[in-house]
Amino acid sequence: MESVETASSLLSLPLSGDLRARTASLHDQAEALLGLPESIADRDEYADWLAHFLAFYHPLERAFGAFSKWDILKPFSAKSTHSQRLIRDLGALGFDVRALSHAPNARIPALPTFAYALGARYVLEGSALGGKVILRNLQQRIGAEIAGATDFFGGAEPAPSSDWRVFKKALDRFGDQRPESCDDVLMGAEETFRALLGWFEPFVVKKKNMVQSPYCGNSLKLATADPPKFLEPVGARK
Repeated sequence: MESVETASSLLSLPLSGDLRARTASLHDQAEALLGLPESIADRDEYADWLAHFLAFYHPLERAFGAFSKWDILKPFSAKSTHSQRLIRDLGALGFDVRALSHAPNARIPALPTFAYALGARYVLEGSALGGKVILRNLQQRIGAEIAGATDFFGGAEPAPSSDWRVFKKALDRFGDQRPESCDDVLMGAEETFRALLGWFEPFVVKKKNMVQSPYCGNSLKLATADPPKFLEPVGARK
């Protein structure tokens, strides 16, 4: 009996481990679809990608504000957002972010509970980890073109990994204290990955001038929204 219990305890994962395992396939699909950093060749494409990220991140992070429980994640701070860094970057590139369109509500994952929102936040916080690697590649190729506009991929200070470790500990603590909510966290993360794939698929297909994508089957028939457009750089208007 004791050996069975020991084996069972070894097999049980903290919530962050469960999330990693459950979303591994979706994470791989997202990486393959986005194809970063190679998908960005110059300053204009860089701005295009930032605008498309902002169009998805901003309404999603705004939806996080409907919940008042973020303080239970302390010392992780939920105040600094990825949207803020995207807005700073686009502003530094000379674009008027007020002219940006956002993803339609149907494209943003529903967050019926705080646990769903926590799962969605897991996706955004985890995605920031690879930003430094992407940025190093971009700086080697187009560094002069994007100087002063690298907050999003550069991540929070002092380092995205520090934020991630703090967030992961808070996530695991939440899972230990509220095991009944873990399924909602998992579903929130999965739905966010699927929504991200659905939002970026037509954008990437348009960029690559592809007719069909392997990632979402026939979803292109439904994904008719054009990528968000922004105004010309401030001062460039005639």
